[in-house]
Amino acid sequence: MTWRSLLALAWANLRADPGAALVDVLAAAVGAATLALFVALGLGVGDAARRMFPADARLVEVVPAQLSLGGLLGGGRLDESARQRLLALPGVRAAWPRQNLVVPVAAPEPPLGLEAAWPPGMTLQIPVVGVDPSMVEEDTRRGVPFADPAEGGAIPVVLSRRLVEIYNKTIAPTWGIPGLPAGLDPVGIELPLRIGVSIIPGKSERRILEVRVRLAGLSDRVPLYAMAVPLATVQRLHRLYNRSDPGYGQVTLLADSPADAPAIAAAARRMGFNVDRSELATAERVGTVVRVTTGALVGLALLMTALAALAIARSRAASVAARSREIALLQALGATARDVRAMVLLEALLVGGGGGLLGMAVGRGLGLLGDLAWHGLLPDFPYRPEAILIFPAWLLAATVGVAALSAVTGALTPAAAAARVDPARALS
Repeated sequence: MTWRSLLALAWANLRADPGAALVDVLAAAVGAATLALFVALGLGVGDAARRMFPADARLVEVVPAQLSLGGLLGGGRLDESARQRLLALPGVRAAWPRQNLVVPVAAPEPPLGLEAAWPPGMTLQIPVVGVDPSMVEEDTRRGVPFADPAEGGAIPVVLSRRLVEIYNKTIAPTWGIPGLPAGLDPVGIELPLRIGVSIIPGKSERRILEVRVRLAGLSDRVPLYAMAVPLATVQRLHRLYNRSDPGYGQVTLLADSPADAPAIAAAARRMGFNVDRSELATAERVGTVVRVTTGALVGLALLMTALAALAIARSRAASVAARSREIALLQALGATARDVRAMVLLEALLVGGGGGLLGMAVGRGLGLLGDLAWHGLLPDFPYRPEAILIFPAWLLAATVGVAALSAVTGALTPAAAAARVDPARALS
């Protein structure tokens, strides 16, 4: 028999017993909808966690040891010589130094055009850190060169990408001031600064420099709490204010692959340095919780899908038993055991596929309602995702596929039983 004929027979058999077919479709739909919802929830929470705690598993943050035995172990001061030794470690692709500016910097005025978002009379003390330009090269390709400028030129700066979100969702509402306009591209915005000014009485420098800084980009590789400028700028200001070289506060190592990072961290510790894993550890813990929770939910959804497959298997077995004479007549008319087996499996495929499509639609609809409730019930906060449930195209396709596959798997035993029907005994 042709596949078209077998499909027509399978469809006719389902239409002959619509009640049982509907129950099977609903069972498959429940499993499919549950699977789609739980996986979509895991994807949404995981995406929010990654945006809230961005971390590159290839990065190793090396800092000076609090108690240094550098004279014995080769560690101690984190300077250019130490950076070169760290760069020479196996598996290290780059070593980016970072140095804190020890001269106070203050912002007495807002950026041009953002006066409404600046509290009257406020002077903001700004921590400044110098970073290697190559560390933020991918984030500073918007027309503002990230290099120490000529005298009188605007100093390029890079801010944490998270700062804009936190300002709009936390600082601005707390201060009762407008947030940054939606869609605003902040690259190129300038801010007047006064180098040498401290908001602490008696801590300002005798020499005050009036400078401008220009935003060159936003990056996940700079600290949330500080304004990043080229390392050469910090070193120049230290010389200008007669500050002794404090050394590097941190050296960020880029590993060739995440698998090399643990060995690099261990080697840095043997050299007498510490490794700051606080941000990466937080990201890893959050990621682990999300993966475990999502895995448990998906396991529960798969269990429900398996129960649906079991229900379909029992239904198809009862249908085969009730239609043994019809099956025997088909065999008497020339249908082979393979044709009978394929017919029963096609019935299950139609039931599972239909249930999967229905479950996918129900799951997507419940996801939209969930997102509406999410936005209506919870307050606005930093990194609140636009959608708490994410339904990529592959998930929608997988939902239908898993439902259909589970139904066919459950029907394997009834199909085998149908293929073993003896026409002579069934028709006698």
